[in-house]
Amino acid sequence: MVVKILEPELYAQFTPIRDRSVGEMMQEPVVVDSNSTISNIIGLMDKYDAYTVFLTYNEKVASINMRDILEYRDIDHAKPSLLGKMVPVLKRDDRIGYAARIMSGYRLRALPVVEDGKVIGQITSDSIVRLVHAYGIDYIRASDIMTPNPVIVNANSKASTARAYMVKHKIDHLPVLSDGRLYGILTSKHILLALKPPESTRGSADIMKRKVRMLDLQVSGLADKSIVKVEPYDTLKSIASRMIDNKVAYTLVVIGEELQGIITSRDIVGLLQEMVKEEIPLYIVGLPDDPFEAELAKSKFASLVKLLRRSIHDLREAKCTIKIKDKGGERRRYEIRVNIVTLSGVKSYTANGYDLAMIFDQISDSYKKWLASKQGRKDRSVRYMVDFYTSS
Repeated sequence: MVVKILEPELYAQFTPIRDRSVGEMMQEPVVVDSNSTISNIIGLMDKYDAYTVFLTYNEKVASINMRDILEYRDIDHAKPSLLGKMVPVLKRDDRIGYAARIMSGYRLRALPVVEDGKVIGQITSDSIVRLVHAYGIDYIRASDIMTPNPVIVNANSKASTARAYMVKHKIDHLPVLSDGRLYGILTSKHILLALKPPESTRGSADIMKRKVRMLDLQVSGLADKSIVKVEPYDTLKSIASRMIDNKVAYTLVVIGEELQGIITSRDIVGLLQEMVKEEIPLYIVGLPDDPFEAELAKSKFASLVKLLRRSIHDLREAKCTIKIKDKGGERRRYEIRVNIVTLSGVKSYTANGYDLAMIFDQISDSYKKWLASKQGRKDRSVRYMVDFYTSS
């Protein structure tokens, strides 16, 4: 997803939507039991046309969405508690702008509304698209918010290839091409429903055989040929209308039959997020999927930059890149690189480990030592100048 920065005038146009309360817009949530099977959860997603379901345990709320399930190969034996990811929760009186910022930052299509420890509702990207449509905003065109050159898949590719693309690029929609021409659209829901074993399936061996067969199918056998399309100059209202009328979370941007880009409901949600002002540009690339890990990374990085800003007066930019080096077992090994840009150059530090907080602390200590040595050189320079002038 490409996040567009709106001009102040355009940003202001969304204020009436941004200021609406969550309580006004919340919808009925789909809440599952932690003992539910993944097969049952997929069935509920299909029945209620829900991309996300919620479950509560340890007084916290976790979400499971379709792409979360796709990431696991053995979905028949996976427990919801393992698939679920803790997510921030909303209150009735929170603003839509705040919800949009959280959804955009964590790449979520739904957030739970919680009251007295119970999930009483949800805000979804679909509900926000409907709100944008109701306000009839026509100041933004498809070309302004589309993601150009989207990831595509060939019609004769295997479903397993499409699944791998979705997991790797963290996307739910793949335009399907055949001989260079648009053939259809493949979504995470198409693959998930294909993998769901029918109730008549007897044992785990039968389930595995069926799953292998389904993933060996060509994409053309699963893709939807009824493509929802707009042109580059179509308005935001028109885009939202197409999504609502066709009950989809995407639209392809085309000129004739030539694919130009893709717009998803997340792109529209991104237009509503509240601005967070910073004195200098801060960039974090590769935030962890887990919202709490992501929040920890953002907090630690912001604290580091705040520390540096006290001592570096020509600080111009700070960038943090987070990479997952391996995924062995349940533990993930992170590599974090921080670049601090000043007028005199770039200072970089890299650290590895399994604990995000400890890694950031290591990098912070490295920068502190650098600042101390920098101050030491400055002090020695001052002493030299004093000695030079006093001895002259």
